[in-house]
Amino acid sequence: MDPTVVVAGMGFATSLVSVWLAGRSQHRTDREGRILEARLRVYAECYDSLFDYSRATYDRVKSRLEQRPESERDLIRQEAYRCNARARSAIGQAYILTGDSDLEKALSGARRTIGRFNGAADGDQLKQLQDEVYEGLKAALDMARRHLAEPKRTVGRSFGGRVGTSR
Repeated sequence: MDPTVVVAGMGFATSLVSVWLAGRSQHRTDREGRILEARLRVYAECYDSLFDYSRATYDRVKSRLEQRPESERDLIRQEAYRCNARARSAIGQAYILTGDSDLEKALSGARRTIGRFNGAADGDQLKQLQDEVYEGLKAALDMARRHLAEPKRTVGRSFGGRVGTSR
């Protein structure tokens, strides 16, 4: 066999392999970028909805403590229900995207603490619960930041039921 043909064949094969590897690497990078963007969007929606729920529930309790008319309180109550549903949905999306049950527990714990606003007997107790919520949200936000700093984690489940990695 002619050495020129062998060298040309090896060059052609090397070109094909390098194109395939570059395409695979680019696909992985694009996928990781999309996952990172999705996480960021879902985390933002989650925190936005939790803060809205906190505000709406706080307003609801304040209107009860100030003994406002029932018709006015009903509108505020409906807003709190909508915000709660939105927060639950966003927490579910964050869990689906990360698979991190600790993050889901932290976010759900903050949501449940917001729900405890309704049992507040006075403004001081309401303020104390509000501080608990903000501390819980800060802790959950720190967990979410760690997820954003881990670009190698992928969405999905392996056969063992754990979140897979692309290492």
